[in-house]
Amino acid sequence: MNDIEEFLRWGALPDETIRRYETGERNFTGLVLRNAVINYTCFMDVNFTSADLQGCFFKGILVNTSFSYANLEGAAFYSPLINCNLSNANLREANLRGVDLTGVDLTSADLTFADLSAAKLVGANLRNADLTGIKTTESTIFCNTTIPDGRIETNSPKVIDAQELLKRYADGERDFRDIFLHRVDLSGVNLQSINLCGAHLSYVNLQGATLEGELSAEFICCDMTDIQLICASPDYGNQPCFTCCDLRRAKMVGGIDPFGAIGNNFQASNVHFRCDDGDVFIQNTTWFDGEFIAGPAWSMEYWRGIRDTDLSNF
Repeated sequence: MNDIEEFLRWGALPDETIRRYETGERNFTGLVLRNAVINYTCFMDVNFTSADLQGCFFKGILVNTSFSYANLEGAAFYSPLINCNLSNANLREANLRGVDLTGVDLTSADLTFADLSAAKLVGANLRNADLTGIKTTESTIFCNTTIPDGRIETNSPKVIDAQELLKRYADGERDFRDIFLHRVDLSGVNLQSINLCGAHLSYVNLQGATLEGELSAEFICCDMTDIQLICASPDYGNQPCFTCCDLRRAKMVGGIDPFGAIGNNFQASNVHFRCDDGDVFIQNTTWFDGEFIAGPAWSMEYWRGIRDTDLSNF
């Protein structure tokens, strides 16, 4: 069964739940919503504690959301789960194939026969979790992951530290596609002509750094204050994506992912974005002029006036 067939076999979109979320409700404790398609751009700061979501299909981005003690047996996730709480959750036979699980709390969760093929468990906590019969592949990433017995595990050569990155760069290497950098200090570095396509950077200190090149990477919870970012190929699909990053006073030339304004702080940034005419999703973001945009909202209006910024001040 392919992803489209799997999507179509689920129930109807729960419009009432979406409406409640869009009007500001965040507490869905104990919600009963089985075998439903939950297809929404981003759920952020939501409480699904003890909810019965058995067999649900999640499509979108989930940030700082609690599924503690929730019933997610047989659920399918086609969405990143960033800093989410799934402690004590029932995830038996859940589909987590390829899911970004950065910072996820899975302590004492039941993952019996769950599919974690190609999942990214970056800084995830699996202490006391039941991993009986889980499915993993060579592309499943354990990066600074706490496994059930409390040990910290990293299993992939794609995971590197700051020292290795800088040594390889100094030796002339520029291709760092698909690498993982987690909780490292790269403040003040100057990395030009670098290729970070598909790279995953979480909780990285990039304060005052300069990055120039192919920068279509995921930046999650990074300190990017005073950074200079110059994207060599800012066309759609080749832009950096920022989630919950501090980008105050950043200087940026290039594109931004249409989902790249979730939980970020862009205050006092100097930017020149190459944007298409389509909308960009914004939520819990501090805008360039200091305005806090709670959202959720798809909007092009906020991009007007910055997309053609004069580069003479860059």
